[in-house]
Amino acid sequence: MSAAARVLWVILRSELRQHLRDPLTLVLMVIVPLVVYPLLGAGGSVVVKRSQEKADAEVLDVATEPAFALPDNLRRIDVPDLEAAVRDGTVMAAARRTTEGAEVWWDSREPDSLDARTRLRTALSKLRKREAARVVKTKDTMTNAERARQTAGGVLPLVLLFTLLTGGLYTALDVVTGEKERGTIETLLTTAVDRRLILGGKFLLVLSFTTLSTVLSGVSSWLSARYLLDIDLSAGVVTLAVLLFLPMAVLLSAVLTAAAAWASDFKSGQVLTTPVLVVPLLLAAGALLPGVALTPVTALLPVTGLALALREVVSGHGAPLPLAVGFVAHGAYAFGALILGSRLMGREDVILGSRGSSQRRLRGDYRADALTLFAIACLSLWFLGQTAQALDIRAGMAFTQVGLFLPLALATPWWLGLSIVDTLRIHRAPLREWLRAVVVGVSLPGLALCVGELVGLVLPAPSSLFEGMFPEDVPLWQLLLFFAVLPGICEELLFRGAFFGLWRSRGTPGLAVVVTALAFGFFHLSLFRFFPTMVLGVLLGFVSLRSRSVLPGMLAHALNNGLAMVALSYGWSLEFGWPMVVTAAVAVVALVLP
Repeated sequence: MSAAARVLWVILRSELRQHLRDPLTLVLMVIVPLVVYPLLGAGGSVVVKRSQEKADAEVLDVATEPAFALPDNLRRIDVPDLEAAVRDGTVMAAARRTTEGAEVWWDSREPDSLDARTRLRTALSKLRKREAARVVKTKDTMTNAERARQTAGGVLPLVLLFTLLTGGLYTALDVVTGEKERGTIETLLTTAVDRRLILGGKFLLVLSFTTLSTVLSGVSSWLSARYLLDIDLSAGVVTLAVLLFLPMAVLLSAVLTAAAAWASDFKSGQVLTTPVLVVPLLLAAGALLPGVALTPVTALLPVTGLALALREVVSGHGAPLPLAVGFVAHGAYAFGALILGSRLMGREDVILGSRGSSQRRLRGDYRADALTLFAIACLSLWFLGQTAQALDIRAGMAFTQVGLFLPLALATPWWLGLSIVDTLRIHRAPLREWLRAVVVGVSLPGLALCVGELVGLVLPAPSSLFEGMFPEDVPLWQLLLFFAVLPGICEELLFRGAFFGLWRSRGTPGLAVVVTALAFGFFHLSLFRFFPTMVLGVLLGFVSLRSRSVLPGMLAHALNNGLAMVALSYGWSLEFGWPMVVTAAVAVVALVLP
């Protein structure tokens, strides 16, 4: 290798190491795009499945001429005019059998009408199997003009959001983050002006740009819709839509200003504001989905609620109560963002931009590094661990635990220049703490069943949740090794060791236990397993905290998983009952006792 090549390699290695040591860059620019979308897909699939199951079970009113066999989730009622009954909402869909086949009416504005149409078509197809083949013609009772307004109502929130964000983004970065780099903000600090007023003035400047962009975008959208696309939108409707959107302008302006104030330099500001550009657009896309309706509950959803409200206003179907709920809720969200921004501007390190990763680590704050570790672990599990387990569950589990989690737990403190033994707390523990770990570990399955029963009252888990999760017809010792011993050691080193040790650097021990438990619950990538796993994480965290060592928690974790494997191997049925309540109480009491 030539001298020039060696110099280039040294510079590249040094810069890459320094760049990747910045957790903000690593998390937001590398890990978030790779982790968020798969997790959103997994979570979205669960939500869609649950919503579809609930929709399929709902009984919908339909009208038919003449009467024919209908499934249990359709209820036939008599109406004088089939098409009129669908248009006014008396029934969700209607069908008339003709000599050629059948005619079906539905209303594309109503999600339930689409479901009713599908069910009617299924019932008619069953009839056609027993009769001669016939044609089923469907007719949407929504007119072309109404359909155009519906489409415009779904697109308008995205247009307003895009212009709002682009109008405020670079303004916020320039007047807040840019002044840090130019050093001009220090001049303001020498005056007697309240720093919160400084942020307030900058926020008003950002808000003026976002508001102006929103108004101009609304006017442009109205002119384009009316004179170019021939969509009948009145000026009053567009004005109401823009006024309804003003809390969104305040909210996102406050978020942009707070993100710019939090950033230590312009590069960090661009990284921090990237999610502010992407996430609201993704949330507003909910207005394009025909199955999402505006209700007082959905109106509370950030961004999505107002996007749905705009869709309903433009399409001419906005009910006053959900519109008011969405407007007030987003006003409250905007107020909270303003409070957060004012507190940030009152902090010296935020104002001066002295919050880089090196300064933070000099203060002994490794919480951002803990989040980076968690993001890398999620990424590794999602793309590598689950792929390996899909090929072979036992070898995949060994690879996930020993090949991914264990190296991450050991390498993180080494990379940060910390003691591996002290950060992971690989210390000897007193005998009483080992006994406590045994009692807690044996009692944890009962606690998990109790928590799962409580969660099931609100969020019932599907019966197939654990199907295929563990291999069948394998020796018990393999189940214990791959699903109890290895997770007990490696997951405890990762969570109650590395993650807990880094988070506790600046947080209280109790808060570190809770945050670690939340990460542990989220890590299992299942909405139905989140709360039971989180509660287990809390108890394992307190076992580790009481013993001042990660080792007893390993034993408790392995015992919990091992009992589940024994029950699986011998075909025992673990059901909720008073014995499980007693064992759950034993686990809690064991932690409380000195």
